[in-house]
Amino acid sequence: MNRFAWVLLALALHGSADAQSIIPHPKHVVFQEGRLLLGDSLQWDSGPVAAVRQAHAGWLPERLVAVLPTFQKSEGGSSRFSVIQVDDLDSPEAYRLQIDREGITIQYQSPAGVFYAGQTLLQLADPGVFAAKSGRVQSLPFVEIEDAPRFGWRGLMLDSSRHFQTVDEVLRFIDLMAIHKLNVFHWHLTDGHGWRLESKKFPELTTKGAWRIQPGYPEEGKAERYGGFYSQADMKRVVAYAQARHIKIVPEVDMPGHCFAFVAAYPELGCLGHPQETDRLFTYPADAQRFPPVPGTDVLCVGKDETLRVCLEILDEVMAIFPGEFIHIGGDEVKKSFWRDCDDCQQRIADESLANEDELQSWFIRKLDAHITKGERRLIGWDEILEGGLAKNATVMSWRGDAGGIQAAGLGHDAVMSPGTHCYLDHGQSHSPLEPAHWPGHENVEHVYGYEPIPRALNPKDHARILGLQGNVWTAFIHEEWLIDLQTWPRACAIAEIGWTPKGQRDFGRFRRGLLAEHLERLDALGVNYWWEEVLELGAWDPSMLDVDSAATEMRWDLSTQWDGLSGRELPITFQYLNGAHGLAIQKVEWFVNGEVVATVVQDGFAGAEHRNHQFLLPSHEFKSGQRIELVATAFGDGGTDSFGSVTVVQVATRRVR
Repeated sequence: MNRFAWVLLALALHGSADAQSIIPHPKHVVFQEGRLLLGDSLQWDSGPVAAVRQAHAGWLPERLVAVLPTFQKSEGGSSRFSVIQVDDLDSPEAYRLQIDREGITIQYQSPAGVFYAGQTLLQLADPGVFAAKSGRVQSLPFVEIEDAPRFGWRGLMLDSSRHFQTVDEVLRFIDLMAIHKLNVFHWHLTDGHGWRLESKKFPELTTKGAWRIQPGYPEEGKAERYGGFYSQADMKRVVAYAQARHIKIVPEVDMPGHCFAFVAAYPELGCLGHPQETDRLFTYPADAQRFPPVPGTDVLCVGKDETLRVCLEILDEVMAIFPGEFIHIGGDEVKKSFWRDCDDCQQRIADESLANEDELQSWFIRKLDAHITKGERRLIGWDEILEGGLAKNATVMSWRGDAGGIQAAGLGHDAVMSPGTHCYLDHGQSHSPLEPAHWPGHENVEHVYGYEPIPRALNPKDHARILGLQGNVWTAFIHEEWLIDLQTWPRACAIAEIGWTPKGQRDFGRFRRGLLAEHLERLDALGVNYWWEEVLELGAWDPSMLDVDSAATEMRWDLSTQWDGLSGRELPITFQYLNGAHGLAIQKVEWFVNGEVVATVVQDGFAGAEHRNHQFLLPSHEFKSGQRIELVATAFGDGGTDSFGSVTVVQVATRRVR
């Protein structure tokens, strides 16, 4: 079945589309009957001064300016286009947008409001306007919108260390963020597998630390030099591109852990003090959660004065390139056993009267915090920076659940919520065997959409301490851009809506219908290789259906009432283990019609902690109303009957999966 045929089926199964799909959904929107027909030109009506008109046009998304009619002087044009600054909006990013018979009116407080109104205008047009070659917008619906974001931090993180992206790939990632009103780009620039940030003061960070000998690269059976880095000019170009799209960049330079590449460049700054290679992945591309043992350390020796000096000078370079408010120092997963065995680190603990290695990490991060604060910036780190005591001006990024954010807010510090349970977009999102290798976990778009950044356990007086949320695209399993797309979208659409739309107006049913009706078509026009699947529930199994002696038995599901959605196409019947002590071994799957077998697939399948051959592709059959249609599986519990799972049809609509 082709992709759009399946989308039509999905709409039929799950409800019709809303009148208009805008993602993220506006705070207040009312559509009216009728459409504004656009002629060959628009009358710019925001003031007589040409310079003002030019500045306002520059605030609009470039894509919008390209598809709108030509702007004319105030006395010309077939429809009015007004951009008016007002003082009664409650956020610099807020806007009002009205389209009526007279034309288009945008009200704003700051240029960001004009930009976001422009992004909404684009989504009000035909999805084809997002294509590289698009004609002019012909008409727009009559509508009144008043809009503002719920949170000021609506972010995505891209890991450029584990696998390196080109500058153009990074710019495209930022452009896709802007379309969805995401406003923070967290750029993970250093880690054990590659240092990507050029340092003029410490060139070995990139001449050595940016490269690794990678098994499987450039092809199976080889192991060649892999890597790359961004020059300071490259990074300044990315900064300017993001600023034009009202996106703030938060650079991350990991200290004192995740520093394998750092120590490979400057071994004297590690606790071991001897040469080592940059860390590497087991193979290229990664195919499982396994990492080769590479001799060395990924922890800086914070007992040495020289280590602190180098780190502060690197931060000076980072702050000179990135003008944003926040500097991310990592601070997570520090293997403190190296410090316990290090004479220099133990001497530091004694000299500073510290209790243990947790307080040693806190001492080091407090030094970074003081330096970053002196530079009129703010330090942010993963929630492990709470261990041993939180630095005075630090903001916490809570990734190990919500606890870190709750603790930070209770201490009077700001927090950004980014839990691995919902916001790690490198985790799996499907049970289809077509899904590429990924970090373990299952977080589909509905699961992501269900996240709430203000935890129930948080004291109401601390709610304002939650700056927002962020989705993270770690790239251990993501070696090329098509996989970045597949892991990010449309789950990042859900992140965008959580961050923008008022909590009481979030509705996954509406969101999903909007994706199906128009937004996936927009992503198609943009060339995004997003992951999308439709899941049709057919039935479930439980221990009562299995033989206590682990003998093969027939499990039956009556699907007579679903005949119309099953007829006339191949059906990938998928067995998904959910829980229990035992997996399910499947030997055969059949269609029965009125008691007679009409289709059979025999294969050794297994659904358990791991899934193997658990999808059975049954051939097409023409079912009819009034027939007794049964799906029959011959299976047994693997070692017992304590097994629960679901039986579904999973149809994947992603362009590229391998």
